[in-house]
Amino acid sequence: MPTYSRPPVREAIIDIQIDTLAKEYLPKIESCGRQIQSRYPKKSAFYLEEISMEASDTDMTSKRNRQLFGYRFQSSDERKWVRYSLAGFTFNLLKPDPQEAWPGWSVLRGESQTSWKHYAEATGTREIKRFAVRYINPVVIPAGKQLSDYFTSLPVIPKGLPPHDLKTFFSRVAVHSKNPEATIVITQAPIMSDRHATGTQVVLDIDIQREQRMSVDSFDLWDELDRFREVKNTVFEASLSQTAKHLFGPKEEHQ
Repeated sequence: MPTYSRPPVREAIIDIQIDTLAKEYLPKIESCGRQIQSRYPKKSAFYLEEISMEASDTDMTSKRNRQLFGYRFQSSDERKWVRYSLAGFTFNLLKPDPQEAWPGWSVLRGESQTSWKHYAEATGTREIKRFAVRYINPVVIPAGKQLSDYFTSLPVIPKGLPPHDLKTFFSRVAVHSKNPEATIVITQAPIMSDRHATGTQVVLDIDIQREQRMSVDSFDLWDELDRFREVKNTVFEASLSQTAKHLFGPKEEHQ
């Protein structure tokens, strides 16, 4: 499918989750970072924080338990993030400025596949329980324009109310896809404008996910993620009007 010259995507994510490993795997997870250090030199640890309540005859107190859960590795420009944790792997590709070129699916997929391979080998992962492709798209509606001219589906305001302007809304729809087998989660909501915006920003968040225990030897994970990306493209096209699509520049055969 041809892609836009200026797609609105701000962040794209590939996420692969497994059953939570024992903390003894943390050194192996940390070692994955050494294999990608030349591309992702910025390292930081992240923690899982649990709060437990303890009751006595006279009082109730809370206790915080902070446990090391994994490591993040960032590129020098902080546009690419790899997260290795006891519960799986996440890759984030970011484009903070909407006027910048989007690196494209080939970069997201290629960097993710290489980084995941290091993790799977280090941890001996043979089974996954969830995998997903997610794209977060802030669509900037020019000042003075109606949202209904840009989105094909928006919340309906009940008839009979006094004259009004839609100020805010939140829409989250989850539907089942049979081919490929997946859940499609579509979220729409206004977001705070940033320095790049010149109108109203509405996020179109498309998350294609499958929660199912699967042996990594029983299917081609990356072929499935390719199919998820195609579903994402279909949802994106169906969610926006031609007026909105003109904002993203002409379509190109290769990106």
